[in-house]
Amino acid sequence: MLGLAGCASPPEDTAATVECPPQIPQQDPRLPIAEKEITDLRAQVSQLKKQAAAQTKQSQELQLQLAEQHSRILQLQLALDQAVQEVVRAKARLRSRNSKAETVANLAELKLELENAENKTTDSRQQALLQRARQYLHMSEAALEENNYEGSSYLMTQARHTLAKVESPKSDKLDPESAFPVPVTMKTRKLCNIREEPSLKSKVLLQLSPGAEVSAIDRKGLWVKVRTAGGKIGWAHFSLLKTSY
Repeated sequence: MLGLAGCASPPEDTAATVECPPQIPQQDPRLPIAEKEITDLRAQVSQLKKQAAAQTKQSQELQLQLAEQHSRILQLQLALDQAVQEVVRAKARLRSRNSKAETVANLAELKLELENAENKTTDSRQQALLQRARQYLHMSEAALEENNYEGSSYLMTQARHTLAKVESPKSDKLDPESAFPVPVTMKTRKLCNIREEPSLKSKVLLQLSPGAEVSAIDRKGLWVKVRTAGGKIGWAHFSLLKTSY
């Protein structure tokens, strides 16, 4: 009896409570890979932003260089126009060796040459040359109406020289300069601060509304010296401007 009692099970209320240790969740093996990909993508985005900013700055610089060349071309064209007018006036004082009939016939031939050249025009440079040749043609017709046959013939010669350049390769590059010898028309892209000096720290002289027209007269880097419609002169960053020629 005593032996059997010693082997009896203990009462339920005295049984020891067994607690299981907390389970640590296992990390997804894909997580480190995803984190590295995110880090790499952020680095790529940062690099692309830097490249985009550099390309924007380069684009603005190229646009300003193009505006400078346009200004230089205008300056040379004005000088050429003045020289041509002087020659035409000098021709008017000479005794004409050409007849009206001969001059009219030459003008008709020139018009045919212009029409043929127009059919072969392919790029903007050739179109600009053709436009110049047409101007000489119109000037020649005006000289003919004034009975200035020598002047009319001279202008036709200039038109033919210009037509000859249509088929010739581009040449005679201009030397880059900072100043715009002839003002270039620009417009504001958005609200634009006109500053006293070419610096963001410089005093703001006035603000121009979007679409306001200004004349670019000089530049320093990407800063453009402009004259407003009211005659005020100051500096604007080119990112706030666009050419309108």
